[in-house]
Amino acid sequence: MGRNEIRGKFAKAMKESFQYVISDIRDEWHTEITPEKYATDDLLFEGRYSSVVTAISYPTYNGYAYMEPRPCVIKTKHIGAILDDMLHDLHDVKEKFQQRISQLVRRIVMEIYILNRVRHSNIMHAHATVVTENSLCIQLVLPRLYQLEQLIDKYRRDKEGKPINIRIIAMIIRQLCRALSYLHDAKIIHNDIQPGNIYLTRGGTVKLSNFINSRMIASERMAEEYRTPDGVPDYMCAEKQYNLKRVTNITDYKNYSTSADIWSLGVLILHMVSYYPNERWHRLPQMFALQMNESRMPFRWMINDMMQLCVRMTQSGDRYLKQYLNDTVLNLDPLARPTAKQILESYLIKKWCNKCLEQDKNHLVKRFIYELDWQNRTKLDADGYNYNTCEAKDIPADFYWDNTWRRLEQLSFAYQLYVYDHDNLRIGSEIERYFTHADNSLFQTLMLAVDTGQLEMFDVIPVDQNIRNLCFSLMRIAKYHRYDLSKCEAKDVCMCVV
Repeated sequence: MGRNEIRGKFAKAMKESFQYVISDIRDEWHTEITPEKYATDDLLFEGRYSSVVTAISYPTYNGYAYMEPRPCVIKTKHIGAILDDMLHDLHDVKEKFQQRISQLVRRIVMEIYILNRVRHSNIMHAHATVVTENSLCIQLVLPRLYQLEQLIDKYRRDKEGKPINIRIIAMIIRQLCRALSYLHDAKIIHNDIQPGNIYLTRGGTVKLSNFINSRMIASERMAEEYRTPDGVPDYMCAEKQYNLKRVTNITDYKNYSTSADIWSLGVLILHMVSYYPNERWHRLPQMFALQMNESRMPFRWMINDMMQLCVRMTQSGDRYLKQYLNDTVLNLDPLARPTAKQILESYLIKKWCNKCLEQDKNHLVKRFIYELDWQNRTKLDADGYNYNTCEAKDIPADFYWDNTWRRLEQLSFAYQLYVYDHDNLRIGSEIERYFTHADNSLFQTLMLAVDTGQLEMFDVIPVDQNIRNLCFSLMRIAKYHRYDLSKCEAKDVCMCVV
């Protein structure tokens, strides 16, 4: 198969798969990235495989009223360039090409799915997802927000290197843990927690973003396969740094799980206290996790003689911070690290955060965002559609009118997929899978189907959409005919996905 044919097939599959998430029907944005639809401005980032620009969306008409011009960023992912690099060495590594393509598809679909389907107030969402077949690229229209990395850098300059106050740190960690708890419950590892992938709205809501390295561990086999040390090395746990720096044989790789994200949270706290790894006089090694592991040295021993770091922890406002990091998030034992849910109930959050999350957001606005950008130079909105949990639910708008959405989330659904290859039923088909709309279990079941070879990765989003629509139709039929679906058994309801 030639280069153009491979590119053409890939572009077609991508276009067909992502047409179901091209835009949110409740918050419509332009789905054509043209000068007539968007006015682009500053180039924020440009690399071989992606670029990011700020933009303004021109007014749109949603059927009821005209929407005012809205700020956003447009992230362009050059999938064609990635494919070209793979194809360049095709004659040398032909047997690995299909595996690399499969990995690429999995990464792309995972990110697009999370941005469009895994809805949570602390998880970034996409306004629009546009596939351009000719240039083979994906353009994501995303909210224009503050990047935490830039806020931290400005805080460091404005405050002459003083550590960020522990109350601000704890409030940011609290919202990140809400996002991670939601992802981890769905068996998803973010895999790249660092300040460049964390954003804040003008209203103080923290958003976790950039899911290209995210992985799902819905089965033991999937968990065993995820050993690739993705992410920024400085924020990696010892397991990932070992795989990055020490492994010489494939059998030596160490597995890692959601606890890898928890370690990265600990490093993020260090970064906000001491600006690690960029502090000018800092003595903490950039690969300190690996050094701790090889010396079997707990974190408190590692930094015992690092007076500057210890003083900074106290200056941040919490003299017990070193012990907290040592015992919890920066624990060498992955099994001893707390879950995101446990952190939300921990000493750090209970002592420094308000009971009400909205009060935390107000504090972040007044004591962090306004102190760094009270003029609102980038003209960010204070809040916007899909920023709060309720509106973020991926369900029809009319389900809110009579609380149908509550009944939807209380029910369990089941489906069967019948996948045929040239009239032959695929092995693994006809398995009955169960899910609810209260969590992301539908995505888990579809990924299990991919893992067993029952489903192709590019089919996940179309099948997901069909199943959702059938569930919504079932709810409407039950409402109009006054059926009590909670008393129905699986055999009483037939769902057909083509």
